[in-house]
Formats: sequence, C-alpha cells, structure tokens
Amino acid sequence: MATDTDPYALGQSINMLNGRRWVGGLLKANKQYTMPADDWNEIKSDPEKIKEVLQYFITQHYQYQLPRILELERYYKGENDIHFANTNISSSRADNRVTFGFPKFITNTRVGYSVGNPIKFQYNEDDASDDDLKNALDNFNSRNDESYHEKVMKKNLSITGRAYELEYVKEGTNDVAIRPIDPANAFVVYDSSIEQHSLFGVRYYLIEYMNKPKYYAEVYTDDAIYYFNDGETPGTDLVFDHADEHYFFGVPLTEYINNDERMGDWEASLDKIDAIDKAVSEMANSQEDFANAILKIIGNFDISDADGEEPKHPQIDRKNAIMWLQPDVQQNIGDNGNTVIQPDVGYVTKDLNVAEWKVYVDLIRAQIHMDTNTPDTSDENFSSNSSGVAILYKLWGSDQERAIQESLYTRGIMRRLRILGNYLEVTGQIAHAEDVENYQIIYTPNLPKNDQETLQNAQILANLGTESNQTIREIVEKYTGVSPETEQKRVEDENKQEVDNDPMQKVFNRVQTPNPINTIESSKPDQSKPDQDNLSSTILDKIKGLFGGGK
Repeated sequence: MATDTDPYALGQSINMLNGRRWVGGLLKANKQYTMPADDWNEIKSDPEKIKEVLQYFITQHYQYQLPRILELERYYKGENDIHFANTNISSSRADNRVTFGFPKFITNTRVGYSVGNPIKFQYNEDDASDDDLKNALDNFNSRNDESYHEKVMKKNLSITGRAYELEYVKEGTNDVAIRPIDPANAFVVYDSSIEQHSLFGVRYYLIEYMNKPKYYAEVYTDDAIYYFNDGETPGTDLVFDHADEHYFFGVPLTEYINNDERMGDWEASLDKIDAIDKAVSEMANSQEDFANAILKIIGNFDISDADGEEPKHPQIDRKNAIMWLQPDVQQNIGDNGNTVIQPDVGYVTKDLNVAEWKVYVDLIRAQIHMDTNTPDTSDENFSSNSSGVAILYKLWGSDQERAIQESLYTRGIMRRLRILGNYLEVTGQIAHAEDVENYQIIYTPNLPKNDQETLQNAQILANLGTESNQTIREIVEKYTGVSPETEQKRVEDENKQEVDNDPMQKVFNRVQTPNPINTIESSKPDQSKPDQDNLSSTILDKIKGLFGGGK
C-alpha cells in the first residue's frame, strides 16, 4: 500500500486483507472539500492569499485522497495488491502472483452499456432563431470528439467514483474545448451552502524533465485562472506565476460523480477481488510445487563397490528414468534380529482438493457479479438464444444503477452546456445563453442487437400509420446506423433525382408551375376560366401531344 509520505512509492509491503485499506480511512480518502463562501470571496482576487488555501487543500489531497485514486487506477490496469503483497512464502516454494481482471471487465461493460451508443442532444424548441445555438453545439461536439470524451469520463467515474472535465479556450481562437482531467490530478472546492456551488477548481500535476521532478498548480475561479509553480512535493513551495481572465462566468472545472458516495463501480468488492486473487495464486503455487515436489527415497541403492567399502549416497539424476533400489536391513537393539525395510520411491506432496477450491472461487465470482450488478456473460444461462426480454431481465439490476448514474451525469453535461452558453453569448455567437436549458440529454443503452425484432417492430408501426416517418427512422437507426435527419435528406435527394430522370414528370411539373408575372392576375375572378376538370384535361392533352400521345 502507498506510504503516507509518497503515494507513488509502492513496493513489496502490502498486507492483503489485513485491516484498513485507505490512508486515513475512507472518510479522509473520499472527502468532498468545502469552505465558507464569504472566506473565499475575501481572498479570491489575491494570489498570495489564494496560495495559502491552495497549499492546505493540495496537501490534504496528496496525502489522503491520492493513494486511494492511484490504487483504484492500478487495479483497473491489472496491478492488483497480490503483486505487491507480503506472502511469507519460503524461497524454496513457488510464489506466483495471478490477478483476475474483474475491475477492467466491470468498467468496460458499464461504459459500453451506458455510452456505447452516442448521447443525443435534443433541442425541444422549434425556433429558427435558435439555429445559431444548435450549429454552435454541433461544431463544439464535433471538434472535441464528444462521443469519445463521454467514454473517457464514464471510465474515470467507474474506476474512481469521480471524473473531472475542463473547459478552456484554445489559444488564439474563440473555440471552446473540453478535456477529461485525471482524478489523481484534480479536485473542486465547494461552498458550505445546501446548493454546494463550486468556489474553485484545482489541477496540479508533475513534470519530470532531466531527472528533475517539479509540480505545477492551476486554480480555476469563476472569472480567472491562477498559475503557480511548486516544488518536488506538491503544496510545499508554491510560487505565483501569472493569471489569465476567462469569460465562462463559472468555474470551468466540472466534477462528475458516479453516485452519492462517490465510489467506483467495483470499489466495494475490492476485498473479494483480493480473495479470489489469493485463491487462484495459491492454486498456481500448489500446481507448480507438485510438479517440482521433493523426491522421497526409502531403501538402499543397488550399487556395487569395487573396494568393498560402504557405498556412498549417489547423486540423483532426475533425467534418469531408472533407479535400482534394494531393501534396507536395520539391526534391532539387542539380539532381536533385523528389520527389513522395503524400498520405496515417491514425492512429498500435499493433497489438493480441487473440487472445494473450485466451489470457493465460483462463490466469490458470483458474489462479485451480484454486488456490482454486472451480468456474468460466461454463464451458460446467459445464452445467445435468450430473447431480448429475457436479457433485459438479466440486466435489470444494472439498469437500476444506470438510471441513477444517468441522472448524475446529465447534471454534469448541463453544467457543461451552461458554461459553454455563457462564453458563446459574451462572444456574440448566440443571443441567449439560457437557451441551452431547452436541451434534453437522451441515452440509448448499448444492448445486444436483435435486428430482426427491430425491423419487425418498425414495420408494425409503419403499417398502423399512427407514427411519423421521423419516429420510424429513429427506431431503425439502431439497424442502419444512419440518423433520421440524414435519412430524410437521402430520401429527398432520391426523390429529386427520380424527377430529374423522368421527362414526363419534368414536363408535368413545368406546365403546372404558375408564371410569377401572372400570379396577381390569376388571383382575380375570371368568368372565362375553365373549371378544374377541363384544366387538368387540357394540361394532359398538351403533355401527350408533346410526346406524340393520343387522346
């Protein structure tokens, strides 16, 4: 486990499943930082006073929160505690360290399920004046690869229980960008009110160049960014460098949380993950020890000695497939004769109860899947032959957590849009920043696809005639991968091309198109104007005459 002085220092020093896991306990390791708003407002424009507050919070984060975050991140990468544990195994025994990939499996499953399909930003007002906002958001999402950004954010949430997103303006432009910030390098401090407004955000990070480590820190307030240089240990030697204004009118560092406890998806199952790692590693050790077991020999080697001396113990050659032994005769005490010990060769091993070991491992695996609400896709009952409804029942537990997490994630996205709207308004790109409130965030779970069932349902709705073409296109989008808007444009283009390629239709359209010059006159009553039936007949006769057709 990480030390109190350097969270990055990790050696063979972990006592697995033995007492408290986090430095300072979970309360300090996952505490949300707050301070009175009045105290902050008094110093928020004074870099030297900001430095004092910054030093306190960075030190707290580095000593107590960073070790937890680093441990969770390395578990996701497969660097479980078993790799660094004090196993107290004899040097003559095998010492395998085998990890189960539960953290990565659970996180990747959750991320793919929740945001594997891109999030939709649906605007709920039909107002042409809002086109500037729609276009601005579309460009913003496209420039920042928003779909991938959401996946990184959700991965951080699943691992550490929190994720951080920084909005900033690219240098020399008015283009707003977003980047996910490693939870190990960031935190937000809130006020002490019931609303918990962001007072400021902090990003601190290490640059190691030419073997000289040095930390830097950035403080994001609601109107400026303060830059500090630091020493080899964060928070120990802060020096103010410079400040830049921003025009987001809010703290541009946003914290997302995975749940109210700010815990990762598998964090509560770390003990079980360690237990299964120990069990599998011990089984691997036992198998290797069995293969390299100590050879036990009872009896005497049948070796003739030319000088008649007592034969010495021969050197054992493990490559020799033949070993000659003879009984060993031991003289009893007194005149009670001799005891003949029959020769025997074998290995010193311990019995392995594989069946009980498997029951134990399977029990822990099942408990991990249940505790994390993650379906066991290797289970035979989770077969590909199950209907969509049956699979949905198996995912019922996951859906309950997904609903909660989507609500919390939507809070973060809406804060992103509000900050973006503030900047777009102040730079004149949109008229009203509050229009972003008209956006609805829509999630589409990435479930196993049943294309046949999707198309059948779409066909049923189309035959009923109760749903719009837009709705039908949204349903089949999962099958075609084409958005309803793109599909609509394709249909319109194809219809236009069919008209262009049909001479009869082109002439009919030309004859029916009114002359703009005669539009006003045609609106007046004309007693000599033929009725509609005669007009249609006249147009039809002209068309047929052009192409040599008869009446």
